[in-house]
Amino acid sequence: MKFEDPNSVIPLGSTLGMLGGGQIGGFFAEAALRFGYKVAVWDPSPNAPAKRFATVSFDAPFDDPATLREFADVSDCASLEWENVPVALTDGLEKLIRVRPGSRSLGLAQDRTKEKGFLTDHRIPVTNYAVIENPSELGAVQLELPWIVKTATLGYDGHGQWRVSNSQEIAETEKVLKGDGPWVVEQVVSYRIELSVVVGYDGNAGFESFPPTENIHENGILRISISPGRISEEIARRAQDLAKDVVKNIGEPGVFCVEMFLLENEDLLVNEIAPRPHNSGHHTIDSFTVSQYELQIRALVGLPLVTPQQITPSVLLNVLGEEYTQLTDAKTTDWIAENRNARIYSYGKPDVRPGRKMGHILFNGPSQEDLLSAALETHKMLAKG
Repeated sequence: MKFEDPNSVIPLGSTLGMLGGGQIGGFFAEAALRFGYKVAVWDPSPNAPAKRFATVSFDAPFDDPATLREFADVSDCASLEWENVPVALTDGLEKLIRVRPGSRSLGLAQDRTKEKGFLTDHRIPVTNYAVIENPSELGAVQLELPWIVKTATLGYDGHGQWRVSNSQEIAETEKVLKGDGPWVVEQVVSYRIELSVVVGYDGNAGFESFPPTENIHENGILRISISPGRISEEIARRAQDLAKDVVKNIGEPGVFCVEMFLLENEDLLVNEIAPRPHNSGHHTIDSFTVSQYELQIRALVGLPLVTPQQITPSVLLNVLGEEYTQLTDAKTTDWIAENRNARIYSYGKPDVRPGRKMGHILFNGPSQEDLLSAALETHKMLAKG
């Protein structure tokens, strides 16, 4: 196995592997190139955005054993950009190269039943939930309505989720649940704010985290991220401590995002764990001294983690689906570019699909209130298209 000593530093000039080639993999690759590393990207899509920055890329399905060996041969280590990479792939790679985070983290993130059980076992606060194996069990769930019913696996950006508010909707949802179980039934909580905390962990005792980001979702898809979140210093500290506790219990080095709810009574509940940088952390590229992607690289190669310092407040607006077509219209682009606080990021995805994250616009400057107003005004303009 390459670099068998887990504490060894993988030298500059080595090749870092990336499993997944979307925008998160692309930002990782850009950061790696600035360090002086090369990047190998494995994604079944030949047009995956991260491959624009790759020294070598692989298009085979993730279950191809020959490509696994070839990827390990050219990569000195590997990390993740997506939690739907097969655990069997990371299991195989871990026998050959360093993978951070690894199969333990990935297995938890891929299965909501395992994730909920892990959090509960470690006394991490979560919303009340139940697990069902068959749709017919839904009517027997002993939780106060309303609920969110979620597939245990392969759910993202609102896919594989159903809201149930009354007994009629229980019967309707039983009919639409497809495939094999299990499903997780979560009791809907009344929350004040959705927060996310990005944490870097070196695998020993070193943690670094970014201040909590405030997130606004539409139809289950992240729409706006506000940094720092509009919360007190005490709540921010508790959120960071809670996120670090989650990552410490997982025990694998890497960068993680812990999503949580801030309730009306100021309690915090963990919602989900992502074993990777997060879309809500894109703003760290411009508004912090160290980005989440640099922390990901440092944790992967064994370089010391450093404390991120916020340079400026920011508001991030995701550009979804056909809004991207409107964004690329010259008049719209010019109008946005006139704002000195706005920066446009296009992800390079060739196909525009409804709800797909095609890019984002970052607004950063001294007045968070002005940044949010600009983001909301831009949102309205893009939605008109």
